[in-house]
Amino acid sequence: MQQMQLAMRYLVRMMAQALTERDRHILGILIQHPFLHDGLTAESGYHYLLGRTHRDRRNEQWRKSPRTFAYWLKRSGFSAIRMGDVNRYFWPEEEE
Repeated sequence: MQQMQLAMRYLVRMMAQALTERDRHILGILIQHPFLHDGLTAESGYHYLLGRTHRDRRNEQWRKSPRTFAYWLKRSGFSAIRMGDVNRYFWPEEEE
């Protein structure tokens, strides 16, 4: 629950950045991922969002491939750490 509150505060700060309303909506869905604290791979996050938004039928940039989704994650504020043969993307946690 605390992670969700921190994420919401971070989202409010990001409103000033260049994210569209739709990007903020997608980011809000992604923050609900059950394994976000362990880090997401681009492929797992991509498939999670495809499953959650399959009825939308929108032609969004992140939907093209896991590779473009990885770029979208970085642009949206996730940090990437190389672990083994894949990058894991983490949502930045604020210090109290």
